[in-house]
Amino acid sequence: MNSNFLDQLCFENNIIPFYDNILINKLTNQKITASYNQSDYDNKIKVYTVADIPDFLNVILKEQSHDWEVKKVPQYKGYLIDFTKFSSADELFNKTLSKNPRKNFRSKKRKLESEYDISYHFYHGSIDKDYYDYLFDICYELMENRFHEKKIYNRNLIQWKFYHELFYPMIQQKNASIFVISDKEKPITITLNFHVSDIVFSHIQIYDVKYSKYSMGDIAIFKNIEWCYSNNVNLWDFSKGATDNKLRWSNHIYQFDYHVFYKRKSLISKVMAHIIARKLIIKQFLRDHGIIGGVFQLDSLYYYTKMKKLKDYNWKNS
Repeated sequence: MNSNFLDQLCFENNIIPFYDNILINKLTNQKITASYNQSDYDNKIKVYTVADIPDFLNVILKEQSHDWEVKKVPQYKGYLIDFTKFSSADELFNKTLSKNPRKNFRSKKRKLESEYDISYHFYHGSIDKDYYDYLFDICYELMENRFHEKKIYNRNLIQWKFYHELFYPMIQQKNASIFVISDKEKPITITLNFHVSDIVFSHIQIYDVKYSKYSMGDIAIFKNIEWCYSNNVNLWDFSKGATDNKLRWSNHIYQFDYHVFYKRKSLISKVMAHIIARKLIIKQFLRDHGIIGGVFQLDSLYYYTKMKKLKDYNWKNS
């Protein structure tokens, strides 16, 4: 059985009951209290794989999990901004980006704001429901356009109904937010974030490709950084994937781990866990050597194999 640690924490503020429900952000020493997701726990299951555990969180195994052993397997890298290292957004900007990137950023931002009627809006705590629905329509359209432009499969598209139902109540409860850059009334960049304790997890960021020359990703990142400094956020997590934007802005690189749990007294369970762990190790070896994600792009393959499924998908009526 598989579960995703970070998704459960962000989507529902819960974790699988292998762990203590008090987590510690090791970078800021802040506590995170999560509930338990009992629905994902079945004592009859022989093996559990828990994916995407960021190593900047101190995740403690519960003592009562004594019937289980765990194999910990390092996987891909994650990227975040630690705001505690700088006193302001401007200081972070000046010390994180080198001279030429800073100059390019300022030039493109000025050009964007002089040529268009640009406004910035952050929705965290309240948002009009009709406008929320409109933003999700636009966001889906922008992602679909990007999907076809890059010919890379975007997993979020097929889950869009789930995200649409998920984010609205979370925004009201201040557990999520939407950041929007608009040209007059037209949204041209949308960022969907989750909020957990003193951390913002950036989940989806998309922009209108017609505005690509203005480096919309960098502008959105900087405006989010300004908001985080104004709202006592200590970390903004970009998650996995070494994109140019993440490498340019992040000041802390961390590691995601997988935990493979197996029954201590079951030979079958031990063998199954060993096979799963070896597969994960091989997969990461291929990533590290530029085979998966480099020579061999899985998302490019999925683009062609799953196009029909996405074409038939209507998220409003699914």
